Amino acid sequence: MDANSSESAGTSNPDRSWLTLSDVLKGQEELEAESYAVLGGSDDKNCTYSRGYIGRQALYACMTCMPEARVEEQKRTGVCLACSYQCHEGHDLIELYTKRNFRCDCGGKRMPDVRCKLDPLKLEANTLNQYNQNFSGIYCTCHRPYPDPDDDVEDEMIQCVVCEDWYHSRHLGTDGVPSSPKSFAEMICGRCVQRVVILRNYVGKLEDGNQTQLNDTTLVDVTGLDESNIAEASNIQHDESKVEDEAVDKEDGGNDSKRLKLDICTKPPFDEADPAAYKQGATFWKEGWRNFLCRCTDCTSNYKDLKVEFLLDEKDTVQWYEEHGRQKQQEEERNNDDQAREAFNRMGRVHQVEYLTGYNHMKERMREFFDTFVASQQVVTAKDVHEFFDKLKEERSNVEGAPSNFCR
Repeated sequence: MDANSSESAGTSNPDRSWLTLSDVLKGQEELEAESYAVLGGSDDKNCTYSRGYIGRQALYACMTCMPEARVEEQKRTGVCLACSYQCHEGHDLIELYTKRNFRCDCGGKRMPDVRCKLDPLKLEANTLNQYNQNFSGIYCTCHRPYPDPDDDVEDEMIQCVVCEDWYHSRHLGTDGVPSSPKSFAEMICGRCVQRVVILRNYVGKLEDGNQTQLNDTTLVDVTGLDESNIAEASNIQHDESKVEDEAVDKEDGGNDSKRLKLDICTKPPFDEADPAAYKQGATFWKEGWRNFLCRCTDCTSNYKDLKVEFLLDEKDTVQWYEEHGRQKQQEEERNNDDQAREAFNRMGRVHQVEYLTGYNHMKERMREFFDTFVASQQVVTAKDVHEFFDKLKEERSNVEGAPSNFCR
């Protein structure tokens, strides 16, 4: 197995890479953090159908219950996190990451042959649900599955925040993408920029240090800008009469200075019939860029007509959703710690001593267990871990069967 980090460790094979225990634990922590961020924002115990069209939640497509969905658009369905656990355990599930404004299909009109164990009475059809090709297990402009067994090219998949499809970076219609995912917060694919005309007014308008060009990829950075330097950089005229200042101030707590007001939003300064009149291909946007979208009456109406009014909702972003998941996880951990502490305090003195003794014994045995692998430079396998806990369980049984050493 190749590892990101290696050490010689005196092995007879100096070219062999070693994955240290620290690497394993760090990688595990990163995976758990990512998982908590995605799943923590969703309900893992209750079906979300009764809550209506959730702003954003983790979804799955069950190919076991709806195999026709791979070839028929009308058969595409999605189930919530709790239903994936309780109603579709062991099934062939396609992880869809998160989708917006979706109501769970499990056991509903679209899945009539499935009985939802968590909410069996789903009488209303989910007419507002949107199903893209991801619900059939295919992605990108290449319309291939992920992972693709016939594609040996390593490539990152990036989700468009408008259509919510996932794209290979090499298929985004640009000559390059930002080298680091941390250098941008959201991506909008070329087709969505072409469809949502109003977005083109924000592409290529923030210049003089406020926009960074990476080859032919447009990286729009509006972080930390104020209204004055945006207007100067973009040479855009404001029409204060079109902005409902009081409503904006009330909604945003007086943060109107972070809003970009455009007089040209409804009258694009380019020829829509000329493909060369605007920057084509995917665009990459810095965190906070949505704060600069104009909220005037005309623009708000345009967002609604184009069905992208969600761009004005800060809770729509994946970043907000993931942060909510992290906070929920931290709160649950604090509650668990408090419950454990209360349970320990309710124990009698003898049981407290036995608990601490058992804990310290397990910790010492685990240290000895891992030390043997460090000394022999061997890789810890799942079988080794299972054998360790089997032995620990056997030791505990022997101790419990012996007379207690504690005075009562």
